Amino acid sequence: MEKIILLVLLAFVSTGITYAQKINISIADSKGQPLPYTSVLLRHVKDSSLVKGELSDASGICNFDKISDGRYFIQASLMGYTTTSTPAFSVDAEHKNIKLSQLVLQQASKSLQGVTVSAQKPFIERRNGATILNVESSVAASGGTALDILQRAPGVQVDQDDNVLLKGKKGVTIMLDGKLTYLTGEQLANLLKSMPAETISQIEIITSPSAKYDAAGNSGIINIKTKKGIVTGINGSVTAGVGAGRYPLYNTGTNFNWRTEKFNLFGSYDYSNRKFFNNRKFIRNITGDIPQTFTSDIFARRNFTSNSFKAGLDYFITPKHTVGVLVNGFRNAFYSNLWNKTSITGTGEKLDSALQTHTNNNDRFRNTTINLNYKGQLDTMGTEISMDADLAKFHYHRNVHLNDSMYHPEDPSNYDPHAIRNNTFTDITIKSIKADLVLPFNKTLKLEAGVKGSFVTTDNTLLYDSLRQGKYEPALSQSNQFIYKENVLAAYATIKKSFKGTDVQLGLRMEQTNSDGESVTLQSRVKRSYLDFFPSMSADYTFNESHKMGISYSRRINRPDYDNLNPFVYFLDKYTYGKGNPYLNPEYTNTAELSYTFKQKYIATLGYNVTNHVILEYLDQDDVTKVTTSYEKNFERSNGYYATIILPLDPTKWWSITNNINLNYNKYHIKDTSINLASSIVAFNYQSTHTFTLPDNWKLELNGYYNSPFVWGIFKGRSNFNIGAGVQKSLFNKRAIFKLNVSDIFYGEQFRGTARYNSLDINIHNRWQSRRVNFSVTWNFGNSAVKGARERQTGTSEEQRRTGN
Repeated sequence: MEKIILLVLLAFVSTGITYAQKINISIADSKGQPLPYTSVLLRHVKDSSLVKGELSDASGICNFDKISDGRYFIQASLMGYTTTSTPAFSVDAEHKNIKLSQLVLQQASKSLQGVTVSAQKPFIERRNGATILNVESSVAASGGTALDILQRAPGVQVDQDDNVLLKGKKGVTIMLDGKLTYLTGEQLANLLKSMPAETISQIEIITSPSAKYDAAGNSGIINIKTKKGIVTGINGSVTAGVGAGRYPLYNTGTNFNWRTEKFNLFGSYDYSNRKFFNNRKFIRNITGDIPQTFTSDIFARRNFTSNSFKAGLDYFITPKHTVGVLVNGFRNAFYSNLWNKTSITGTGEKLDSALQTHTNNNDRFRNTTINLNYKGQLDTMGTEISMDADLAKFHYHRNVHLNDSMYHPEDPSNYDPHAIRNNTFTDITIKSIKADLVLPFNKTLKLEAGVKGSFVTTDNTLLYDSLRQGKYEPALSQSNQFIYKENVLAAYATIKKSFKGTDVQLGLRMEQTNSDGESVTLQSRVKRSYLDFFPSMSADYTFNESHKMGISYSRRINRPDYDNLNPFVYFLDKYTYGKGNPYLNPEYTNTAELSYTFKQKYIATLGYNVTNHVILEYLDQDDVTKVTTSYEKNFERSNGYYATIILPLDPTKWWSITNNINLNYNKYHIKDTSINLASSIVAFNYQSTHTFTLPDNWKLELNGYYNSPFVWGIFKGRSNFNIGAGVQKSLFNKRAIFKLNVSDIFYGEQFRGTARYNSLDINIHNRWQSRRVNFSVTWNFGNSAVKGARERQTGTSEEQRRTGN
């Protein structure tokens, strides 16, 4: 009951009351025609200092929200028109919502008699589908910081945690001179707060990034362009943490940047050692001539150690041309001991026999990826070209010892021990090269195009040995070598057009895939060659500052992971197997979405998707041998409808709330020669995070989520939830940050589910180390005004995802 009360309390406090102080004004020319995209500045009467800047919308209307009490005036400017100001006005208790008279801008007079006219760029303008802040031409750049300037930018907010929000959403990608940074959270905030505004030339705000940008950043991109001769020096941080659930956890890491006017050297290293557990209960009811129930109680104790590293160098040939090299990778080890007791009962729950299994795993992973890159700006219009070449190598070695014995209560002397061991060696090589071009035709029309080639080779060798008369001997019938090669050649083009408050983007991607999967041991081969086209479209229409509508469509592909294509068989025990499926085909998803944004902050989304040849886990049960085998399989399709509401609230200056509400309906059409099943459900998810910013650099957080019952293919899952809390303290001008948090206080994060079809009847209950207490310390050192290193989505990112590492 207390869990439900806390979740209800989270929902209740999320409805905290907000307030709005709104100033409305319309901008027009001398003929009364609205002037869209006019730079509108709100200034203090006392010293003319800038408070906030906005652009008028397509109807010439501009609004300012949440303005504190005081005396103000508004100044408007547009190229070709004279700069005009309103009379002074007051914002106070009696004037909370102010509608000002229309502000009329007169056309600037022209002189052709040898007079030199020098025009200053407006503080805010719109070009090439982006909103531009010309910081260099504003007096606001004097004495401020990058964070101060961002607070004055249209549609940008900075919350109490110094997180940057765009259109009311977190997840903004911050770029410096067109290059992504490695900094996030407090490190990014410290950089922005310590970067003098005098070093900034322009700030670009891009709410609908084109295909040239990395997918990271779900709410858009903010690109900060610096002046020549930026600050140089060294900066970085050191972090250490410790945690505990049933078992302890440790981690430490460091990162650094060293920047000069000609190069930027950067790197990082992280180490973690995590011990944790998994508890699983697996019940199988098997019908047939002799009905039986298999009840497995599985306990696994695991230890995962990770060493990850990154090092890179960017060399600035000229201010517009940069070459770079990046090396990253990991050296990881995974150890586990698994104990499984399976009780086999018959009619009347009488114990027929019991299987006891102990499995020891010793896994080693290592990876190294090398990236070479170039980026250049070719002209003042914004024509850009970029190129990346990548080489990634993965090596994986698994050593497994499995010992089992069968106990028979009617004949205890009938003790039947068995043992097998296997050695798995996997080598994966990924080569990739890509090039991208950005070609603007004018201020409202732009073409983006690119090509990419990726070449993957995987070599999997599985060697099985069986214990026979006290000696391990090769089990040739169970061993296997599988070699898989895949080449994908891709090209894309995207065109973007802006007109009358509407932004339209059309894109098409083409991919030619050639694959060859060969099982050397089984002497079988599966070769494929297919050409796919992936169209995409998005359109956004802004009615006014408070209302915006968007629509989008895309077609995507999901290729199987390489391991799932390998037909080798692995064993949990003598009654539970797993294997790969070399005949898996890719699945294709078409998604359409409609979104509505209110006051650039509150967002509602409706969507529909359909996936053909959907890939799902399938359980195949043999009622005679009692063996259940798990593998991935293609089925007909799945359909999904979803609705999402994002509701951020700020009840006070020290309390901010983020709410996410999701409702979805998924239906799976699981049909082939062995099964005919349709599973569906309406599922609900609610997430809420409350952040309290207190005096003396203290910060508290309360978070929670609830998932209703759901379906995933053949499985039906029950509800689960998680409630956590944390506290943070900053010292020494936020160079030292201390954090303490606890997760899953009421131990509600677990999986409970069933799978029932044909003769299969399975119940699963899975728990893990979700309740943890963690403490960490971070120390930021050096000159925090140093510009961060570039971040790139290398050409092998998608291929690396499919390695399963």
